[in-house]
Amino acid sequence: MSRVSGVQVRKRGMRWVLAAALTLYGCGPQQQDQRLDFYAFGTEISVTLYSVTAKQTLLATEQLQSHYADVGHNWYPWRRGELHAINTAMRSGSRVDVSPRLADIIRRAAEFELISGGRFNAGLGRLTELWGLHEISATPSALPDNADIAAILADRPGAVRIDWDQNRAGTRSDFVMLDLGGIAKGAILEDSVTILRELGITDAIINIGGDLTVLGNVRGRPARIGIRSPSNRSPIASLSIDDGETVVTSGIYERFVEIDGRRYAHILNPATGYPVDHSVSATIVHVDPVLADAAATALIVGGADEFDALTQAFGIDVALLIDSSGDVRLTQSMRERLHWIE
Repeated sequence: MSRVSGVQVRKRGMRWVLAAALTLYGCGPQQQDQRLDFYAFGTEISVTLYSVTAKQTLLATEQLQSHYADVGHNWYPWRRGELHAINTAMRSGSRVDVSPRLADIIRRAAEFELISGGRFNAGLGRLTELWGLHEISATPSALPDNADIAAILADRPGAVRIDWDQNRAGTRSDFVMLDLGGIAKGAILEDSVTILRELGITDAIINIGGDLTVLGNVRGRPARIGIRSPSNRSPIASLSIDDGETVVTSGIYERFVEIDGRRYAHILNPATGYPVDHSVSATIVHVDPVLADAAATALIVGGADEFDALTQAFGIDVALLIDSSGDVRLTQSMRERLHWIE
């Protein structure tokens, strides 16, 4: 086993640590299977490369580290970076230049907001702040005031309220605050695929906190992943994943705040302003990781009653939803591909 040293990035007095470890598996003198382990965005990332050269591994490590550090700084709305600057400018009524990649993601967020009928909404940062869900370590002492929630919802904030002049953004809404948490992992997976493909890497698995994209196959066979039970995290089924497919699972059980002894999930219902409690998890398989990420959140919000309508609206064939009673809803394609574990 060999190690790649960690990278420490200092941004305006904040200390960001992005560490990577490299594990090698022998498969010949010229090429090896290798695994890169990173920690970024508050989650673990593993990138497994199959039959790659030492040069490809080195370049992949450097480029992925650099990109993850940039994303960690610029895509988080509550620390100084590009997204914070965008929100600050729009809140003051100003227009602001947006980098092409962030502009693309924000525009896609608006698209998914329309497709989902508002079930997915990346403009609710102010509501997330109100619930204290932006800083899980600082648990609020009381529930938000209903009047404050109502004031935000009355303004109907969302990415669709952003006006564009080429890549300059502004809004007439008093409460729009972009929070890309429901779409960022998908975008990072997409970017990671681009980096690896440009290096000529054809077989890999990129896993960001349990959401993953597969390139090619695993030593000549399709990749197989496990789906875990939301209640005890043990595997309940396995699923074969084809080249270019992404698997995203959104759930209410991993991030939450606890107020007066009750847990409130980090996924908010844009219609009510309250955290979702009627759905537990949603799993999506799709060739578009950004769409998959947004759709998983929308399914959690929509719940079992809107499962069919939302999967059709997003054009999703492979999806699974578990509601708070433990009932499972599946598309026919998901039913055919799942291998249940007794």
